[in-house]
Amino acid sequence: MTPKPSSSDKKEPVKRPDKGGNIKVKGVINLSVNHFRVSFSTESVIRHYDVDIKGENSSKKISRFELAMVKEKLFKDNNDFPNAMTAYDGQKNIFSAVELPTGSFKVDFSETEEIMRGRSYTFIIKQVKELKLLDLQAYIDGRSTFIPRDVLQGMDVVMKEHPSKRMITVGKRFFSTRLEIDFGYGVGAAKGFHHTLKPTVQGLSLCLNSSLLAFRKAISVIEYLKLYFGWRNIRQFKNCRPDDVVQELIGLKVTVDHRKTKQKFIIMGLSKDDTKDIKFDFIDHAGNQPPRKISIVEYFKEKYGRDIDHKDIPCLNLGKKGRENFVPMEFCNLVEGQIFPKEKLYRDSAAWLKELSLVTPQQRLENINKMIKSSDGPRGYVDKRFLYLFFSLMTLILSFYVYL
Repeated sequence: MTPKPSSSDKKEPVKRPDKGGNIKVKGVINLSVNHFRVSFSTESVIRHYDVDIKGENSSKKISRFELAMVKEKLFKDNNDFPNAMTAYDGQKNIFSAVELPTGSFKVDFSETEEIMRGRSYTFIIKQVKELKLLDLQAYIDGRSTFIPRDVLQGMDVVMKEHPSKRMITVGKRFFSTRLEIDFGYGVGAAKGFHHTLKPTVQGLSLCLNSSLLAFRKAISVIEYLKLYFGWRNIRQFKNCRPDDVVQELIGLKVTVDHRKTKQKFIIMGLSKDDTKDIKFDFIDHAGNQPPRKISIVEYFKEKYGRDIDHKDIPCLNLGKKGRENFVPMEFCNLVEGQIFPKEKLYRDSAAWLKELSLVTPQQRLENINKMIKSSDGPRGYVDKRFLYLFFSLMTLILSFYVYL
């Protein structure tokens, strides 16, 4: 029979003799750190729900974009799902300040909703557990050695919900939609931040750090090419190797402005022929016109009432799965938030970006203070009902000084 271990055999983390810096002693140095104390109500509860979204074709993997669209539509069409009082991690988890309906819900997109036209999904939601913030306080106070990771996960998703809707999301980082630094060739840099929650002896802490990243400008494809290659006008396309243009554009995301849609397309390449020389077989599915050969120029004039100005350059191929879908460049605009690789930056721009990233401690302090106070940041605007339940959680005490 194995003897029962004594209480002295129990392993606990080594505790600091000064309780994490709460006791002021002579000779201790004050350090400014990028941590903010987070206050929260121990009586608050975060409800954790598991979400499973299935399409009509169950074998097809649903993209994160589709998941977000389905969730938003259900919450918009059903008043029992208060959007402002929930936080979604974009995949399987929803955290809510109030109780939500559970079960299976049908989500249908009408034929008029162009991006998700005619699609149907099943939204299955079930409650996992109630996360009590009291458990987190017990760990912080030393009354429990169990780290409540599920509570921290819920609070983390709540604090990232607002910036994820207002800023450019890159992994776990958030960047401004405004490019404050212009490198001059269709590329600029945006300031951003990333943050994590950390339980400490002195309380719950939000660790926030600044970041800087290069992005392509959200401008028309033609304007971007002119800036990137230094052309005075688009006619200089003829003096450039098509492969250079393809190499820069392929894989980038664009929207189109010749019709009303928020759909994003991926550039697969360029047409072999110039716009004025492209023709295709037009079939009127309504049966009002017989099949005929039509040019891209004629088609856009008849279908959308748009004249094409730049006929002597290729179209963009925005087709999927090997199918060609040629659209004139002048109707295409780059989607915001597309990263420009550091290794492709011009030497001066790369050095400038590095210099801007390595700021003085005083400047870094100022940058972090601005981010924590920003309306787009982790303590930005939320619905008052949601703010009431999570007010202490979302309020950050701006105190940099801790004793280490």
